[in-house]
Amino acid sequence: MPAAPPSDDILMEPVMRQHAAAFHALASDPAVSATTHLPSPFPPGHAEAWIDTAIGARAKGEAFHFAMLHPQDGFIGCCSLVALSPRARTAQLSYWVGRPYWGRGHATRAARWMLDFAFETLKLDRVRTCALESNTASLRVLEKLGFQQVLRAPNRNPKFSLDDVLVFFERAPESDRRSDAPNP
Repeated sequence: MPAAPPSDDILMEPVMRQHAAAFHALASDPAVSATTHLPSPFPPGHAEAWIDTAIGARAKGEAFHFAMLHPQDGFIGCCSLVALSPRARTAQLSYWVGRPYWGRGHATRAARWMLDFAFETLKLDRVRTCALESNTASLRVLEKLGFQQVLRAPNRNPKFSLDDVLVFFERAPESDRRSDAPNP
């Protein structure tokens, strides 16, 4: 699978072993793991093992994990489609960006590219995702991308504060959304 063309200042390519050192360095930041499923502390060798699993899942068509690459800085984060269901034609969007690259629109651009991949290449009907209600940056990304909130639920994951709420979203392809518009 070739790398995606640049989107402003990032390039998307399938995650590979060559990304492991930078992946580990950025994922080891407790601020990154605070709102993601990345473990904290991030164990030695975990990036390599995760990447090997990601490569295997991609080969089977079960998940697609892409490295976000900055032209000068290299690996800056990861954007994925997981829980891929060809039968239901759905997947779950997941992403994280290393703290030095927060607030620059990288997550929005990467997730927008991933939605294009999901709807145009994989021909999915829906992409779902969720975020902690306290993760306002991620909620803004999802709003910009046209995700619609479908559910708020108590967090059951002990990694996060049990007082925090999970907000679930979904999005259909643009053509589906346009077809709902009234005819002029």
